[in-house]
Amino acid sequence: PQRAATQLEAIVRDNPANPAAYYFLGHLALEQKNWTNAVENFQKMILFNPNLEQAYYDLATAQIAMNRGEDAVATLEGAQKKFPTGFVSEYLLGVAHQTRKQYAVAVNHFTSAEHLAQAGETNRLTSGFYFQLGAAFERKGDRIEAGKYFEKCLSLAPDDAEALNYLGYMWAEKGEHLERARSMIERAVKSDPTNAAFLDS
Repeated sequence: PQRAATQLEAIVRDNPANPAAYYFLGHLALEQKNWTNAVENFQKMILFNPNLEQAYYDLATAQIAMNRGEDAVATLEGAQKKFPTGFVSEYLLGVAHQTRKQYAVAVNHFTSAEHLAQAGETNRLTSGFYFQLGAAFERKGDRIEAGKYFEKCLSLAPDDAEALNYLGYMWAEKGEHLERARSMIERAVKSDPTNAAFLDS
């Protein structure tokens, strides 16, 4: 990756308006979790080629990783003005609004993403997606819906320790479904015996 970055940097020195070089530099930075460089390169990519839809989503992903939810929302809303609204933009808007603690808005975007996926991209409805949706509902204060989506998550990934702990703790905290809650938390602890959050549950 470092040698690739060196070559790409040489390309942009020779041709500072080369969008492809910035795009690949952005992806190298994403892989290395260098969010600042990723944001800078994807922004330059979009400046020189505003018609590559994926670049907006990559930029928003890096902005979310930097906890710059407001910037990510602006990036994604800009993309939705240029391209048809799809699963990825709605999903990322949900994540971005979660980082801003705007859980009701996040739920709306996640739910929209779910409907879009059900219309033709059901492979996108993964356990991770349903975990995010469950967490957004829980933080919004709707524990019934949260439980429903955590159950969907666990139907796809029965051994997901984070989901087992989240749902188990949510129930235990309110004194609900205590036998199932205890079983779920015990399974989470068994998978990661030193995890402080699991032990606390």
